[in-house]
Order: sequence, then structure tokens, then C-alpha cells
Amino acid sequence: MRSYRRYYLLRLVLSSLIGVLIGVLFLVGREYAGEVFDVLLIAVGLMTVVLNFAPFFYSLVRIRRRGEWISLLMSFVAILLGILLMLLRGEVILLVLGIFTILLPIVRILLVEERGRMLKRELPKAIFGAFIIVVSLIEAEEIVFLMGAILAFVLAALYLAWGLLTMRFRLAALEEQLREEALAAEEAEQE
Repeated sequence: MRSYRRYYLLRLVLSSLIGVLIGVLFLVGREYAGEVFDVLLIAVGLMTVVLNFAPFFYSLVRIRRRGEWISLLMSFVAILLGILLMLLRGEVILLVLGIFTILLPIVRILLVEERGRMLKRELPKAIFGAFIIVVSLIEAEEIVFLMGAILAFVLAALYLAWGLLTMRFRLAALEEQLREEALAAEEAEQE
């Protein structure tokens, strides 16, 4: 039981320390925010291309369905914008990509019959598009890094607190189960 407790506690503390380390990296990296954002723009462009390949080919296969050509066209434009973002890394392209990243999920939601399921799948993309627009408009990469650091610290603290609480309840339940098993074994011996 003690080894389980130590293992769980060690894993919990190390995970929280990794979160704190990420926060510190965000704080230290604030002065290099411009260079990091250039790399992130390449990553966002690549991610945009990769994430839109499947919908592009899916729409291409189902082109005869009503409205599928719109999804095909939107996916193609998203792939094109992703490639342009990787090559040019300009603020205008980033702004256009942000607007497009909001419009594309809306169109995809309107084209399907099961809108609720599609909304759950497409909502994170639209939120990411809004984030891209905000960052490109205010040009405050350092503020984003500061917010990332604060978020990393808060998440590490919440993870540690939640883990300690969970550990307490799990171990209490495990101890109770072991006591019951020991009592049952003792009663079986006495009979």
C-alpha cells in the first residue's frame, strides 16, 4: 500500500512540476515571442493543411451529394491558405486564415444532418480561428506567452490539488476493501 501511495504521489508531483516548467519556459521565452510565433505560424499552416486533407478527399468522393461541392471548395481553400501561411507567414494571411477557420466549421455544420455531433467536432476549430484573429489583430505575442505561463501554472496547481484529493479517496476505498477482505479471510479461517 505504501509503495502504491509513493508511486502515485511521485507521478503526481512530477506531472505538476512539468506544468510549472512549461510555465517557466513561457515566461523566459517571452522575449523571443516573435521568433516562436514564426515557427508556430508554420506549424499552424501545416496543421491546417493536414486537417483539411481528409475532408477534401471525403468531399471529393461524395461530390454528387447536394452541397458537397461547397465543402470540397472550402477544404481546398483551407489547404491553400495553410500552404501560403507556411511560405509567407504574413499577418494578412493569418487574419484571412482565422476568418476562414471560423467560416469553414459553420458551413460544415450547415451541410450535415446531424448538426449536434458536427458542432462538437467543429467548435474547437472555430474557437481556434477566433484566437488566431485576436492574436493577429493585437499583435501581442508577449501577452499570449504571459497568458500561457499563467495558464500552465494554474493547470499544474489544479492538477496537483485534484490528484491529491483523488489519491485520498482512492486510497481510503482501497484500504477499506483490503480490511473487508482480511475480515472475510479471518472469518473463513475460523469456520
